[in-house]
Amino acid sequence: MSESAFARLWKVILPPPATGAPVHQALNRKQKRLVLGAVSFCVLAGAGVWTYFYMAGAPQRAEAQYQTAMQLMQPGHYQEAITQLGRSIRIYPLANAYVERGFAHRYLAQNDLAASDLEKAAELDPSLARAYSGLGSIYRDRGDSQRALEEYTKSIQTSANVDALFERGEVYESLGQHQKAIDDFSSAIELLRDAPYIYRARAMAKNNMGDTAGAEADRNLARSIESPHH
Repeated sequence: MSESAFARLWKVILPPPATGAPVHQALNRKQKRLVLGAVSFCVLAGAGVWTYFYMAGAPQRAEAQYQTAMQLMQPGHYQEAITQLGRSIRIYPLANAYVERGFAHRYLAQNDLAASDLEKAAELDPSLARAYSGLGSIYRDRGDSQRALEEYTKSIQTSANVDALFERGEVYESLGQHQKAIDDFSSAIELLRDAPYIYRARAMAKNNMGDTAGAEADRNLARSIESPHH
């Protein structure tokens, strides 16, 4: 049977010792270095393959951990959710994990930590409208109306959503910009027609504009949603 190429190569690196001679005596320094290099190469190559497949699966493992954390996103469990989301982020930085951890921090009144997480989420995925709306709410709480408006606008431009429209409308109303507030409340109603709180907010803005009839109509609509059989 012909000798394999690998076997021939190995004989060049490590020729068989003379009959009766111990192996360690047959090895010269160059051969020892070659043997050590070959062993090291095999170990490193194996480690590299394992690392590659381990890292390639990181997003899937992070997603599984994220789903576990999401089961804890409810009152009384926000701190646990933060811990679990942190584990997900350490596996792989999912933008959604940063968003949810940001909101969990916000629910616990940890606004600085919340802002940091929401900013990171927006950096990782600029299409996350919820990250911007969350930041808008934080700036609104801080009394920075201009920055709040900017963040709400980013959220709406990314994806029109009720939360950002409603809250931006409330900021406009607090600044005395009643028509802009009415426009935002109307856009929010187009997206969610059965929310009485939006009609009541629009009623207040209309009343402040002097449109008492329009304000009463909105209040009636709110009452009809709350008590549809009356």
